[in-house]
Amino acid sequence: QRKKPEDQMEQAQLEEERAQLALEENMEFFNGDGVPTVGNPDADIHVVEFFDYNCGYCKRAFSDVFLLLEEDDNVKVSFVDMPILGPSSQLAAEWSMAAKKQGAEKYFEFHSALMKNPGTKNEGVLEMLAEKAGLDVEQLKEDLEDPEIVPHLDDNKRMASEIGVRGTPAFIVNGELFRGYLGYDGLKAVIKDKRDALNDAESLFITNV
Repeated sequence: QRKKPEDQMEQAQLEEERAQLALEENMEFFNGDGVPTVGNPDADIHVVEFFDYNCGYCKRAFSDVFLLLEEDDNVKVSFVDMPILGPSSQLAAEWSMAAKKQGAEKYFEFHSALMKNPGTKNEGVLEMLAEKAGLDVEQLKEDLEDPEIVPHLDDNKRMASEIGVRGTPAFIVNGELFRGYLGYDGLKAVIKDKRDALNDAESLFITNV
């Protein structure tokens, strides 16, 4: 028996509410040391991006995020690798998490190189990109053996599922989830709304004091 449209809407609303609750309960996950983060650590805006290295729209979103970091010094961005588009996505994600062990700056250099690379991501290509990005490749290969890398990527996918992220890219901006590609203007508009809300809350606090 097929569900009535109103039943389907109610079910979707319930799922959305559950996802929002899960997001609120798990924001600490995205602030943890396991999630690579760049930008201003004391920023008033925290953007979290879910991505896959083989996702075309994620590559477009990378240009937006890169420009955002260049133009706005009061933003930090955390990268949640969600390798869902096959074995080469998983391989690239593992190399990227190993690169993180050489510091956030080196991670971002390697992340940038991967996002700009249009072709296949096999071990030879990943090694070449790591070398060009200035990483210690021998150290990177050693760090790939870390038994925590694969479980961390599994945690990323589990967390994404819990909060209702089913594909890439997706963004969380100051605790609110946005599914799909936003574009630079869309991302800036969301950030403006969040800053306006912060300023309104601050003004209200000052007035009440």
